[in-house]
Amino acid sequence: MSYISELFKNLNELTRYAPGVDGVSSLSDLEASARSARKRVAAVITAAVYDAVVASADEDLLDALRMAMANMTLQVQMTFDSINRRKNGTDVYKYELDGMRRSYMENYYNAMDTLISTMLDSDAAAVKEAWEGSRYATLLGGCPIKSAGEFDSIYNIDNSCLFFFRTLPIQKEVMDSRLGAYFSKVAGLDEKERLDSMLRLALAKKVVAIALRRFDILECPATIRNLFDESRVSGQRKDEREGAVSLANLLDGEVESLISDIDVLISADSNIDISSMSAYNRPEDNIIMMP
Repeated sequence: MSYISELFKNLNELTRYAPGVDGVSSLSDLEASARSARKRVAAVITAAVYDAVVASADEDLLDALRMAMANMTLQVQMTFDSINRRKNGTDVYKYELDGMRRSYMENYYNAMDTLISTMLDSDAAAVKEAWEGSRYATLLGGCPIKSAGEFDSIYNIDNSCLFFFRTLPIQKEVMDSRLGAYFSKVAGLDEKERLDSMLRLALAKKVVAIALRRFDILECPATIRNLFDESRVSGQRKDEREGAVSLANLLDGEVESLISDIDVLISADSNIDISSMSAYNRPEDNIIMMP
């Protein structure tokens, strides 16, 4: 099976979605890179959903998939193209390759974001069925924050569907390791609504903090990437990474502060206030102790 030819008729069609096809004479020259690209895409949406999108007649879905596949394929192909250029006597500079690679990856992530958001609203029955049986849909059932829009209302992620679904395993990890117990604790308390809101904020910030340490900055929403624009322009990847870790540490500190406040509220809701003498008052007592 040719993964590149099932999406593109020829090289001209592929260049509509991703520029810079150099040193390639036919689609078949890109087949090896397309297989790697397909694996990357399928790792996010699953192979069943990928196949369902390819077989669908939904042009919006296919357009987004073509954009994602074209850019990821050429990003993988870049290394081989640069070697061929050098063999032919053309100088290749590292900063040029880094710039092209970054552009391809930005286009890929944007296309994947469009693909996921379009897929969730699609009327294609086969696509919906495949998505509902995917691991991400299963993970979603055990997570308090159920959509990119809901996450965005708690912590700004530019309503990025891709970032939201990529962080679903992290959300489950945070719930399993610590915050899940808190959500259970507040279920029957008087301050449930307030505590639940604070817990969701803590959960969102913790998820973003972990993502900053594990993901490439390009995988993060623009509102987060823009914090590191200066490092990106100068090409200082070390400074960019240090900035991401610094932001993650800041968010971790805010999460701990929120959890401390939550502990105080839970304690106040469930225990007698023994810090005041009035805590010892009893209706049957004839003597009332004033605070």
